[in-house]
Amino acid sequence: MIPLILGLLLAAPFSEIAHSVRIDHDSGPVHADYRMRVDVRHQQLGVAGPGGRASTLRCRWEADLVVDRQARHSAGTLQRALRQESVAAGSRPGWCTANRAVIAKDVASATKDMRGAVEALASQDAEMLRAELDQIGRVNT
Repeated sequence: MIPLILGLLLAAPFSEIAHSVRIDHDSGPVHADYRMRVDVRHQQLGVAGPGGRASTLRCRWEADLVVDRQARHSAGTLQRALRQESVAAGSRPGWCTANRAVIAKDVASATKDMRGAVEALASQDAEMLRAELDQIGRVNT
């Protein structure tokens, strides 16, 4: 059986992690805010067994860390989504739809200490943000 992939954004009780930085640029200071969210992919595996036979149903899930950046600058607002794939993964027996609540708890538990990852993505983004600002400066001159 071909696995059925369900791409779902979980609205789970994740702790909100926010990170703010100020980046100095030739064109002026930039204030960037980063907010974390978690995207969860579900993959349904196996088959439901006919009466009297064992089911092989299993729901495999993977969570990606997504950090949304909103940078305020005199030239406007610069937005970007940064992604770190597979920060957590797991599986549960049965249907993905039936396990959604318990998977949300698994994901929340596995991603509860993500502050370092958010700050690392924000740090990596600093050079990209400077490049975007340089590009805006070249267009406006």
